[in-house]
Amino acid sequence: MAEVSDSNTKRILYVNGFELNQIHDFQSNYVSTTKYNLVTFFPLSLLEQYKRLPNVYFLIIVILQSIPQITPLRSWSGLVAVVFILAVSMIREGFEDYLRYKSDKETNSAKTMIYRNGKFEEATFKEVQVGNVVLVQKDEAFPCDLVMLSSSADNGIAYIETSSLDGEKTLKPRQAVIATMNDTRKDDIIRIFSLIECEHPNARLYHFSGSLEYNDKKQPLDKNNLLLAGAFLRNTAWIVGAAVYTGKETKLRQNLMSRKSKQSFIERKTNQYIVGILAAQTGFCVIMAILYGVWSYQEYDDHYYLSDPDYSAGLQGFLNYFTYFLLLNTMLPISLIVSLEIIKIAQGFFMQQDLEMYSTIRDRPCHVSAFSLNEELGMIEHIFSDKTGTLTSNRMQFKLCTVGNKMYGEKQFLISRQYSSKVTRQTKEIIFTFKVEEIENDLYGKDGDAPLSSPVVMEMSYGKEGLYSQKELLDQFVKCMSICHECLIEENENKESNYIGQSPDEIVLVDFAAHIGYKYDKLKAGIMDIKRLHFGMEDQCDLLRFEKCATLEFNSDRKRNSVIVKDLQTNKMILYTKGADSEIKKRLSQENLKAYLDKVSNDLQTYSERGYRTLMFTYKILEEANYIEWKRRFDEASTSIEGREERIDKLAEEIEQDLFLLGCTAVEDSLQDDVPQTIQALLSAGINVWMLTGDKLETAENIGKTCSLVDENMIVERCPGNLSLDDCLECMRYINSRFESEKKDKPAALLIEGGALEKVLFDEGDPIKITKYPELSKSQVTLQKAREIKQLFLKMALVCKTVICCRVTPGEKREIVKLMKDNTGIKTLAVGDGANDVSMILEAHIGVGIYGEEGMQAVQASDYSIGEFKFLWELLLVHGRFNYIRQSEMIMYFFYKNLVFTMPHFFFGFYCAYSGQAFYDDWYITFYNLIFTALPLLMRALFERDIEIPKRSEVGQTAQTKKDLLRHLIPKVYEVGRDNRIFTPFHFWTWNLMGYIHAVAVFFIPLYASEEGIMNSRGYNYSQWGLSVTSFSCIIFVVNFKLGLHTKLWSIYHYIAILGTSILCYFIFIVVYDPFTTLPTAKTLYQMLTTQYYYVCILVAIGFVFTLDYGVQILKKVLWPSVSDKIMKFSIQIRKEQEKDND
Repeated sequence: MAEVSDSNTKRILYVNGFELNQIHDFQSNYVSTTKYNLVTFFPLSLLEQYKRLPNVYFLIIVILQSIPQITPLRSWSGLVAVVFILAVSMIREGFEDYLRYKSDKETNSAKTMIYRNGKFEEATFKEVQVGNVVLVQKDEAFPCDLVMLSSSADNGIAYIETSSLDGEKTLKPRQAVIATMNDTRKDDIIRIFSLIECEHPNARLYHFSGSLEYNDKKQPLDKNNLLLAGAFLRNTAWIVGAAVYTGKETKLRQNLMSRKSKQSFIERKTNQYIVGILAAQTGFCVIMAILYGVWSYQEYDDHYYLSDPDYSAGLQGFLNYFTYFLLLNTMLPISLIVSLEIIKIAQGFFMQQDLEMYSTIRDRPCHVSAFSLNEELGMIEHIFSDKTGTLTSNRMQFKLCTVGNKMYGEKQFLISRQYSSKVTRQTKEIIFTFKVEEIENDLYGKDGDAPLSSPVVMEMSYGKEGLYSQKELLDQFVKCMSICHECLIEENENKESNYIGQSPDEIVLVDFAAHIGYKYDKLKAGIMDIKRLHFGMEDQCDLLRFEKCATLEFNSDRKRNSVIVKDLQTNKMILYTKGADSEIKKRLSQENLKAYLDKVSNDLQTYSERGYRTLMFTYKILEEANYIEWKRRFDEASTSIEGREERIDKLAEEIEQDLFLLGCTAVEDSLQDDVPQTIQALLSAGINVWMLTGDKLETAENIGKTCSLVDENMIVERCPGNLSLDDCLECMRYINSRFESEKKDKPAALLIEGGALEKVLFDEGDPIKITKYPELSKSQVTLQKAREIKQLFLKMALVCKTVICCRVTPGEKREIVKLMKDNTGIKTLAVGDGANDVSMILEAHIGVGIYGEEGMQAVQASDYSIGEFKFLWELLLVHGRFNYIRQSEMIMYFFYKNLVFTMPHFFFGFYCAYSGQAFYDDWYITFYNLIFTALPLLMRALFERDIEIPKRSEVGQTAQTKKDLLRHLIPKVYEVGRDNRIFTPFHFWTWNLMGYIHAVAVFFIPLYASEEGIMNSRGYNYSQWGLSVTSFSCIIFVVNFKLGLHTKLWSIYHYIAILGTSILCYFIFIVVYDPFTTLPTAKTLYQMLTTQYYYVCILVAIGFVFTLDYGVQILKKVLWPSVSDKIMKFSIQIRKEQEKDND
């Protein structure tokens, strides 16, 4: 045996070999996910806060504010705000880390059983080490990643629940190593001492390759033998397994890493605007520094009451730059980042609580994983959608099949879409409506003895093997269904059995075979039992047994799966293969009669045009000598660690040749509820919708028509996949010219197949692509043609309202999204429900997962997840649009209100010799953002709505009432975010200009109103601090009034926030603060409150803002009303009518 090691290519360990495994320092099973401890919390958490650039900026402000020579403010005033912001973030981090500590402690102290001292002994999770033999009992969690050696079931099957890993509650079957099943029982003395070779720890949950050496023979290990840490054992009394990955090396811990960071457009744009604001702040500071330097040089000596200057005029001007840098630092709002975080979390919470997006079918609400992208939902321009399980329900109905001379099933389905058949049985995966009488008569009765017009005959070394009658052909066809699959049998508590598998397509085929008498009954120790029922006698059957020798699994590249079995009735080796016709046809034997191939192909084409999912079924009897040699190489490949998949694929390609056609099937996957209406709404909103599917072009086109992606009013063009490079280029040129000439008259739709997409997606800088497609890279001429095809495709893609991509792989889905995202600058959303959609979901600006029948991988990888496709309506057109409007206006208002508050310091500089004297009291400055203006803005950002949107339950499918009409008009207003009509440089700097103008008003109105000199009859004069308090009060009223003017639909929350938490809090503060402060503003307020001056200044400032802002708003709505303005008016009219009816 090899020495224990953890080499560069593979991990090597011993089962039950503790001493040998200790030689190598394998990871312990102790789990620690905390970031801090008691000693490191404060310094490391503080350091974490300063990874954010705004916090670094405000730290610089605090440091500068502590230097007496330059600060105009008291050092503690800025420190209070910074400490508050940091404390909130650090307390949150500390609490989260404490929760992680508690979770780690619970995990490490959980109990399990380890085989020691000749028996299973109780131990904690943290005691488990690599190589230990572990016993896990029903409903217990697996302490680490285990290779399953045996289970309580005779066939070595165990069921696990992986909801803690991927959120999926559906039970998954796992298989014990067949060689060790009977030697590692729970109550036996376990003498196993075996070598395991496996891949190094990695994060791929659904991949594992290795081998176990037992009795001098290597047994292959794959994902079906691996029990993942964190999963639970269900419906199985116990299992015994060997620990292969522990602690941080388990697949669970490898997956606990942060997802790929996505930053929204508004966040990126805000950072750019912040740079602009900082540049403006720097400009103001430079102006005041220069003016103060000049003034000090020319006029300082004339002011005898000033002490002698400490520095030269130039140095004083230089220091004055930092003084104004501190005074004007509030141009950049300190609470903006925190406020945005609060808003996004709250918006996400409301989205998750929205009953309009609750799926009763899935029992799932909307789930938000990426709160930072909420506003991006309102800016989507292109949607890339999977078909199966996303647009369709993933509940399969077996409709039709073609075998030999006949088409079985109800032909009316091909004629009328409205035709329906009685449902005789249904589960969550399948709906059974097939009428079996005709196929049963041919399988079991005399009707099937009729000779085939196109018999299936193959030449063997010992003579001919053939299928000459309809019955014989049907027999092999149905056997292929019941044998060539990866389904398992699950028994519920009532001992009722049903089929489970990764694909509903396979389940419906195995279920169909069982319905017509070929029941997959059991798989034990590699022996598959098929019960063939006697016709008309359900209690009697023949037992057909097959030894499962090799399985060649389906994947998106192969588009087929095969199984090699030994028929124990005849001792013949048989290969059964089923898959997509595009792959199967290439592998058919030349001995297949053309007449039969044409018939099956024609029927399959008919099925596809009807929108059905189609498969071809084949078989081949293997020569035993050839098979033995192939199996030897297959076993070697199966036990290899490096390159296992590639080696197996190569061997599969070798044996899956010269196949003989049995027939084809048609399975329907019906659309989800309201899919056509949802797609119509998305298209009406100006969003281009793409469908990316692995189906044939005809199937995809039919589904496209059914779900309203394609209609008769569109220009529809097709680019087949079987064209040469030159023909593909000519086809693209023709389609582009037609689209260009007719795009003003009709919307365009493009259907393109995978073969053509390969040319579109060709990357001359990718060595893998160059090797894979030598016909495209063989010369500069072919490279230029490929480049032109790509450019034509990009040009057409922006013209088309709909693009349907057929015969695409998961990798090509991602490449299509990346191509459009990187080359056009559009905002993209990808939506899917299965593992094959994950790469596409991760690539798009926003990924949406749908809870479906194909697992939870898509949901886990997504930024948002919903129960059904129709909820994209609410997700984008309601929440997305509102989030975009709210956050855009919130950010612009934030800078506006801070400019109104900050610029008076700048203006006051011209009246205090540019000296940097603060115009407002330190506490006023500190509380302005933290308290006085915080809540009104937050309330508006949470509850602002310009339109009352009718709920789905309040309207019908057609525009019959005003509410119906309003809901049908809602997609039209999505343009505001799609075209980014709010958060533009023009609007941002317009808001800042208004802030500057309003700052002029709140400073100069009180200033010039105070020129009278005498404030009241008691002889008090107007002072700097009287002017300051009056100006600050004007600011509080003005910024709240401005916020109110821009609020469309008021609610009780707006009134409470503006009147209660802002204006009332401000007055409570100044009334309490004024008598007790020792700062210069002391006793100022009570003097001001007794004068008309104070109130008149506030009213004049509000009147100025009202005249200016409201006048602009009215002018815009009268002269240039937007679609939103018109629909908002209609919405208000409906609400008033409803209120009138209620009265």
